[in-house]
Amino acid sequence: MAHLTQFPQTLSASPERRSPQAKSPQAKSWISSFLWWLMLLFSATIAVYGATYFLRMPDDRHFARYIFPLRLHIAGGMGALLAGPWQFSQKLRARALNLHRWMGRFYLLEVALGSLAGLWMATVSLEGLPTHFGFGILAVLWFFTGLQAYRMVRLGNIAAHRQWMIRNFALTLAAVTLRVYMPLMLAILHWPFPRTYITVSWLCWVPNLLVAELMVRRRQQVLIKNTDTDIDAARDNNKY
Repeated sequence: MAHLTQFPQTLSASPERRSPQAKSPQAKSWISSFLWWLMLLFSATIAVYGATYFLRMPDDRHFARYIFPLRLHIAGGMGALLAGPWQFSQKLRARALNLHRWMGRFYLLEVALGSLAGLWMATVSLEGLPTHFGFGILAVLWFFTGLQAYRMVRLGNIAAHRQWMIRNFALTLAAVTLRVYMPLMLAILHWPFPRTYITVSWLCWVPNLLVAELMVRRRQQVLIKNTDTDIDAARDNNKY
């Protein structure tokens, strides 16, 4: 969405500094690619499922009663799910930066639409206050993290922009995790619907956000470690 920061080439670490347990770049690349395609597959599947709400009225009377905000929420979620994975494609950023930016704008607009309509839906969600707060906080954080991502890229702080995008898309993926957890709770654990719905109103997004925060902090630690390694290597070179 904004110009990519250009980092200077790092000096190669000496062999004794490399961890014997460190994964090879090829292994890391393969794992990252697999996870990205898996994320895209799940996102596209849920987006296609969401499209059914525009083809017919839902059987659920509650959803049918609030069909207008529901469809706004689904439209925003569908757009965010379809555009979101591409924001994390390094190849897209490298080969088509303008496309990356325009898809980023589209993504954040869809997040704004989905979160505002989601907050509306949270106020009328089934099972009362627990789900009002669960889905309501999700909607607020979804909007807030998207706003922060936009603010950071406008300020030219690309590192912070990426961090907020990680947090934001983790909340976008609540649409996926909700539809993974609910069938498990209902069909396998045989929980009653009220218990399931209350639990999933929090479980669909809290673990996602915790994982996102761990990813952000790990990336920061790796960056700091690499910087320290480069400084030490430069000092060693200056001795000779």
